[in-house]
Amino acid sequence: MPVDLSRMKNLKYLSLAGNQLNGSIPSTFSQLTALQCLELSSNSFSGEIPQDLVNLGNLAVLLLANNKLTGNIPTKFSNLTSLNNCYISVDNLSRQFLLGSKKMTCSNFLGNRFLPVSRLALPPSGEGTNESVAYPAASSSKNQGFSSIELASIVSVSAIVCILLCLVILFYYIRRKTPNTRAHVSESSERKEVVVFKDIGVPLTYKSIVEATGNFNGVHCIGYGGFGATYKAEVAPGTIVAVKRLTLERYQGIPQFDAEVGILGRIKHPNLITLIGYHASEAEMFLIYNFLSRGNLEQYIQKRSERAVDWRVLHKIALNVANALAFLHDQCNPRVLHRDIKPSNILLDDEYNAYLSDFGLSRLLGISETHVTTSVAGTYGYVAPEYALTCRVSEKADVYSYGVVLLELLSDKKCLDPSFSSYGNGFTIISWAIMLLESSREKEFFTSGLWEAAPQNHLVEILKLAVGCTAEVKTTRPLMRQVVQILRRSRPPPG
Repeated sequence: MPVDLSRMKNLKYLSLAGNQLNGSIPSTFSQLTALQCLELSSNSFSGEIPQDLVNLGNLAVLLLANNKLTGNIPTKFSNLTSLNNCYISVDNLSRQFLLGSKKMTCSNFLGNRFLPVSRLALPPSGEGTNESVAYPAASSSKNQGFSSIELASIVSVSAIVCILLCLVILFYYIRRKTPNTRAHVSESSERKEVVVFKDIGVPLTYKSIVEATGNFNGVHCIGYGGFGATYKAEVAPGTIVAVKRLTLERYQGIPQFDAEVGILGRIKHPNLITLIGYHASEAEMFLIYNFLSRGNLEQYIQKRSERAVDWRVLHKIALNVANALAFLHDQCNPRVLHRDIKPSNILLDDEYNAYLSDFGLSRLLGISETHVTTSVAGTYGYVAPEYALTCRVSEKADVYSYGVVLLELLSDKKCLDPSFSSYGNGFTIISWAIMLLESSREKEFFTSGLWEAAPQNHLVEILKLAVGCTAEVKTTRPLMRQVVQILRRSRPPPG
């Protein structure tokens, strides 16, 4: 187990089940204070459960079954009131476990034949009385019938199983009744074929993609997304593509795959990522894009302190992204709502031209439609307030997200920068920009050196544009075509 995982301070979910990992569970995992789910089941971990894991105050799920752990369960686990699902049903653990919270039930520790759970003490309740739960040992021959807790557990499990069976039956029924738009894809992909939209001068086959990524080896990984990872693949000498591989274990990723193929397969624009081809089968799904050497805008912003600030580059990026969104909102039929505008979804080439990518959450909007009602998706900090409250998303939600990105591009702050904590909860980069504008301190907003490198009236105009894009009332936000017009007025002369 690599101990460097403990450096991912914002990690919330870590699932490494069934990977034949061995050694001990790193005690440094206690540094992952944001962790909510830790799943290490079905490996070969040995030794004791680290005592320091009790410092994970946000932990809600802990799965350690089917390992080779020994020793005692840390008694301080009873202080983790957030821990709802703790399955530590392994072979060698022992010791009676005292529950310090009624949120944790006896059934959380069932299945361990070495763990005595016949008298699991609960904290005192009432006046001067002690409550305890008697749970008969599985091997007891004197027990006749089931206790009330056993009956409740059996009924609960039976109900869950019935619901799951109904959902599975409903899923297959809908699949059979719904026209399968990917039927031809599945048939061809059984032969491991790649559907190609654009000829890049090199034959693209399933075998060549897998070999170029080293069978999707982590060494070639250049980025992670919500539904999979992206790999760099040199399919021929000097010919490099980017391969986005879908995580098939997450079924909800399949609609995102269809959305991305459907949208990028039929629309073209100079500032949209180019979909070269794709492969889809029951065993593997991936998309092939043109490779952009500068990475994404998030990486560019993080590293720009290493280079001199260039107003022409910043303006080009802002205008390129605005052009792409204006095209999606006004010139496509049906119109396209991206729903996930953020720096990591904006890619850069050698000349710092910007390309909008990742259309997995996109939705289509008819000519007469003003919004789409859907579950809230996107990234916290970039989601428009009316969308988060009503689940109604319109093109103005994309405008809001673009405004947040523009504020980040101009400054040295993130949308939810840690430095804002001193201002109280709810203070964002938008609040900061408004505060500085109202107090005539605009100069303080911009990244180091930008105020001296660009026309100051243009900088202030674009800062006000970004604030306007993030207005709380969506009707006051400009359209993306209006954003393009304003940016073109302030375009710097070519260098």
